[in-house]
Amino acid sequence: MKKDVLSKLGACILVGSFAFMSLASGSTTKETNSVTINGDGDANATQATTTEAKIEYEITHTTFTHYTNSINREEYCGIIEITNTGNSYLYLGSCTFDLEDNSGHLLQSDSMVSGAPDVLAPGEKGYFFNNGYIDEGVSLDNGVNLVPTFTVEIAKRGSDAIIDYEVSDLDIRDNDYGFGMKITGRVTNNTDEATNPIDVMIIAVFFDANGEILDVGYTYPDSIGAGATSSFEISTVFGNDEISTADVADYKVIARNKYYNW
Repeated sequence: MKKDVLSKLGACILVGSFAFMSLASGSTTKETNSVTINGDGDANATQATTTEAKIEYEITHTTFTHYTNSINREEYCGIIEITNTGNSYLYLGSCTFDLEDNSGHLLQSDSMVSGAPDVLAPGEKGYFFNNGYIDEGVSLDNGVNLVPTFTVEIAKRGSDAIIDYEVSDLDIRDNDYGFGMKITGRVTNNTDEATNPIDVMIIAVFFDANGEILDVGYTYPDSIGAGATSSFEISTVFGNDEISTADVADYKVIARNKYYNW
């Protein structure tokens, strides 16, 4: 299968308390590839907001794949991995995925891109990710590239912004009829307060044998009482259903309280 991996790193513009960065990844079909960053080989953004708090992070992985699904619709999977390289707690803000052809012409724009975990402690990794359809009528004759635009901010509540929940009893298996795979498990609320259904986001990150990211899936568990345990299931049937457990060499699951940087 032919691989065509192109990349470009846009200018980094730092305004107020957030960082803006654009990155274009190349076109692939039914394959997952890391994207080479042009220039000095480092996608890094640093901004001093006070004498103590700094926005310091690197783009440490990008994934962009597209493929024709079983109902003859073109789908894509886009993932941007952000690593907090500084000493401040960072908040993953908004993100938009633009799809452009090889001439830079805009094919479509998706603004409903998920970011998780919301807050990154120093040294932690977070993800902007989306699985979606490429609009019918969009021509891919001149290629297709992912160009994300996102914001990263200082988390106003610092370490208090992070509330993690214990994950246990994990299992991974293929979905029926070849539609992706699923992870099942349990999450325990080891705090003194009950959670609501939108309070906790659980994500699963899937890696191949080379450490490349295949997909990111997520779910929101039901309300969990203080000290109680709830079950959950994360399926890739609405994500990259081209992958199966045979492709996955490792995975990680993170359950963290949703945070809004107000």
